[in-house]
Amino acid sequence: MSLQIDIVDMLKAKLKRDVLFTAFPAGGGGRIRGAKLKKAGLQAGWPDIQLVHRGRYFGIEVKTKTGRLSPAQVDLHKRLTDNGCSVAVARSVTDALEIIIDWGLCRKHK
Repeated sequence: MSLQIDIVDMLKAKLKRDVLFTAFPAGGGGRIRGAKLKKAGLQAGWPDIQLVHRGRYFGIEVKTKTGRLSPAQVDLHKRLTDNGCSVAVARSVTDALEIIIDWGLCRKHK
């Protein structure tokens, strides 16, 4: 969780002002909470951080150095990219910064 918090802090400082983003806490809370979220429409595999810019969707999946994508994440990330969305995995704040630079979402610095 602290890595995601650090990435969000960086996004607040570096994203272009017209980029919208959010994160939702889909994990934790046990089986009862998980069942309620699933009933409410939560689908497994969505990236941790969701960004929208000029009608385009971008997703950043936050993983530790050794973290692995679940089968649900692999499947949904492929479905998102097949639909024209961009999805990437960040294992550090530096990774996340490089991702938003590559996507053209980072403010220009002089």
